[in-house]
Amino acid sequence: MDSEIMTRAIVVWTGWGRTPWPDRDEVSLVAEFGPELAVGVLSEVRRLEDEFYSSEASRAALDLKAMGEQAAAEFRETHPEIGEEAVQALAWSYTFDFK
Repeated sequence: MDSEIMTRAIVVWTGWGRTPWPDRDEVSLVAEFGPELAVGVLSEVRRLEDEFYSSEASRAALDLKAMGEQAAAEFRETHPEIGEEAVQALAWSYTFDFK
């Protein structure tokens, strides 16, 4: 899937910049991409989120900031094609869930 689409999809799905906490809103994906594309996009977004959440940062980092930075750095290494805004959205979600 196109990296620009995936970057935008992660941002939309998480609610980054739009909601006070991670939202993971499938309806927003449909509104943004249409029903057909949203199905494939959602599957890939969830896969990428699972990869991000496979980080051990939640167990190893000393604080939330370090946790988010470590998990984001690991993700960037394996997925350089994903834009920084999406990486930040995933880090925001990750630190929110493990606070």
